[in-house]
Order: sequence, then structure tokens, then C-alpha cells
Amino acid sequence: MTAAPGRPNPYHVLGLPVDADQQTVVEHGEDGIKTGSDEERDLYDWAMRELIGHPHTRLRHALTEPPRTDYRDGRWRRFARPYRAAPVDLGAPGLVPDDFDVAEVVRQVVRELLRPLPDGAHVLLEDPSPVTDDPDPELEVRDVLFG
Repeated sequence: MTAAPGRPNPYHVLGLPVDADQQTVVEHGEDGIKTGSDEERDLYDWAMRELIGHPHTRLRHALTEPPRTDYRDGRWRRFARPYRAAPVDLGAPGLVPDDFDVAEVVRQVVRELLRPLPDGAHVLLEDPSPVTDDPDPELEVRDVLFG
């Protein structure tokens, strides 16, 4: 079985690193098949079969998985689970220019641009690598939307 165009990498679907053993692949695939929607079940089944089938197929997926990708922590799954359903009514009318107070928006932007940087911010701006005490912080909505 070969990957259909537009299908994600099976390692991504199953949330596994490329060094996952066959038993782990089957366990994650079966868990997804048991708990997912019909479409998700098909995707989990496909991903599991891609990785436990022919060794060349598994190698091709391992080589096309981005380097140092590691799904072991499940942070994305824990974040995405409560937001699976669409939080807005996509059929509702959208925003129009009259919905905004442009003068107030400009005031807020200018106020923010003129605010002095806190102590130590210059050091962080020169070295933007993330600093955290928690090696596995929980993802928040703001992390996904604003980085």
C-alpha cells in the first residue's frame, strides 16, 4: 500500500517517533481505531499498516519525517482534544469594518509601541531561544496562536 497524495506522515498520525517498535505502532494504531471517528479510524488503520507492512515503506516514511520530530510527549494531543469541535459558527456573518473602533485600536497599538521594555528584555531579544523551568509545559491557546 502506498501513501495517497495529501496523506500525512504515518508517524505524525500515530504520534510516534521514527524509532518506535512494531508493538508500539500497533498499540497506537489500535487505540486510534477504537476511539476515532470513521475518517480517523481509516487514517489510523492506514498509518499502522504503512509502518508494519513492507520495511521499505516504513523507511520511506522515516526518511520523510522532519528531523528530531518527537511525538512521545503527547502535548499536542492534550491541547487539541478540548478544541476538536469548531468553536464558532462558520455560517454566521463575519466581521465588518463598523465592528471596530479604529481610533481606539490605533491608540492601543501606539501605547503598546511606546511602552518601555522590561529589565532583561534586551538579552532575550538577542537570544530568542525559549527559556523555561518546566521541560514539558502544557500548550495553551495563546501558544498556538501567537507562538
